[in-house]
Amino acid sequence: MNLDSPPSAERPTAIEPHSQPSAETGSIQLMLLRLGMRWFALDVRTIVEVALKGAVTRVPTSPSHVLGVTSLRGRLVTVVSLEQMIGGAGPLSQEDSATLPRLVVVRDDACEMAVVAEHIHGLVEHIVAPELGPERSIDLPGFVGEEFDWKGNRVYLLDVPLLVASAAQLAGIFSLSEQADA
Repeated sequence: MNLDSPPSAERPTAIEPHSQPSAETGSIQLMLLRLGMRWFALDVRTIVEVALKGAVTRVPTSPSHVLGVTSLRGRLVTVVSLEQMIGGAGPLSQEDSATLPRLVVVRDDACEMAVVAEHIHGLVEHIVAPELGPERSIDLPGFVGEEFDWKGNRVYLLDVPLLVASAAQLAGIFSLSEQADA
């Protein structure tokens, strides 16, 4: 997770318009991405950029969910495996992770990290129904905020602040301020 990059307000992004929840419908815009057979969704307000064919350098002794780091416009960004973090298949082989299909860079406050995506569908509007509460399987990690069906596929809506915190905790960083002080 990159703690030294400038705030997202200083970087232009093509995703920001129309990303605020609609007061009338209670909806948000999500980016849908697929990794293996699983579909994930990210609130577009948390996405910094999408990088194609990112070269990833492995980091010796890093936890299994950390695939390595990549350089994006002069910033080192940690690349994590959602499949590994959600309890799916093991990490990608060295051959498979040397050049990954797409990297979706997300940000929470000062922390940036990239998640791997084999396919990006694009943007969809998702209606939030707070009175019903989020629909979620019990066995999913806390960073999966909700599950919903989309075109016959089960989609896991990721809570980026909790995803970043979980990735840091799995890496042995229990407070992101510990990392900033180091």
